[in-house]
Amino acid sequence: MIIAMFTYLVPAHAAVSSVPSCTMASEGIFQGLWVKHRIYVNEDVVYGANDMNSILAQLENLRSEGLCR
Repeated sequence: MIIAMFTYLVPAHAAVSSVPSCTMASEGIFQGLWVKHRIYVNEDVVYGANDMNSILAQLENLRSEGLCR
């Protein structure tokens, strides 16, 4: 009698998540103002700033609150 066990590994990006992704984009309009950096959640611009420290801090906040990945 032979017993075999297999492990099927799924790449992390293949897992389905209900948390939307957040991405950074370059210059554009946020709340009627021209900004150097923007954060998108899905297709919506949710934050904009002219300095990189502010945009990175906001991105970290969004991710730590579980609002995006």
